[in-house]
Amino acid sequence: MFCYHFGRYIDETPQDSVAKMLYQSDVEMTSGMFVSLAGVTALVAGAMMFVSSTILFRGDMVYVTVLSILTFGLTLGGFPFVLYNRISAKKMNIEQELPYMLGYMSVLASAGTSPIDVVRRISIEDYGHISKEFGKVIYRVDILGEDAVTAMSDLIQNTPSEMFRAVCIDLANIIHSGSGFRDYLEIKSRDMMTMRRLIQKEFVDSLSVYGEGYLGGVVMSVVLAILGIVVCGALGIDMGIFEPRDLFNVFVYFVLPFVNIIFLAMLSMKYSGSPV
Repeated sequence: MFCYHFGRYIDETPQDSVAKMLYQSDVEMTSGMFVSLAGVTALVAGAMMFVSSTILFRGDMVYVTVLSILTFGLTLGGFPFVLYNRISAKKMNIEQELPYMLGYMSVLASAGTSPIDVVRRISIEDYGHISKEFGKVIYRVDILGEDAVTAMSDLIQNTPSEMFRAVCIDLANIIHSGSGFRDYLEIKSRDMMTMRRLIQKEFVDSLSVYGEGYLGGVVMSVVLAILGIVVCGALGIDMGIFEPRDLFNVFVYFVLPFVNIIFLAMLSMKYSGSPV
């Protein structure tokens, strides 16, 4: 409620980009409320870190200031990061379910069901975020009284998936023209399943390359380095300012976990947008 009062004043100035992200991530909140919540939460977190770090570091203002600013910045940046993650997960879910949804729509169309009735049926089925997106279309048609083409146009402008947007554009054109619904779905569902099989094959092949590179380039290098340290320690070879035991602990407890984290981060960035 405290953030709500600030959000009302922020909503007086339109925040179109924030509102679109909230709509795409299915967060039921105004853009002003979101900005207000992010700012107030960051201030509270920064103030708490300021008090706790002042007690912990006994008034050393360098550490206190750095930690407080860092906490404020990370908390403030965490809110849009959560939205981006939700939108990315929604996009991936839509593209995973899209080939199967088109196949089911093709079956319904072959039975003579009209396009808007097919959309209505998909909205009550379990196709993840696709059903929720089509549910918005049906809400605008049945509750708000809009025509199907206008409702589909709103979905086209706000869906996060380019593949799903292309399908919605085609559906809107078919609803407007009133013909070619069955033939389109049969061709599109077949093409989407073929594309999905190719994407899965490419995903498996690229992942196998990364796996071989990890075993051959990362694990073997670290294991050989550790074996070299052990052998040097057993033979009494001078290793400079570091003792063999210290180097062994550094490689086992710091180098190997750090390399694994970097490799996992690379995989995450590589496949974060993959529909597989």
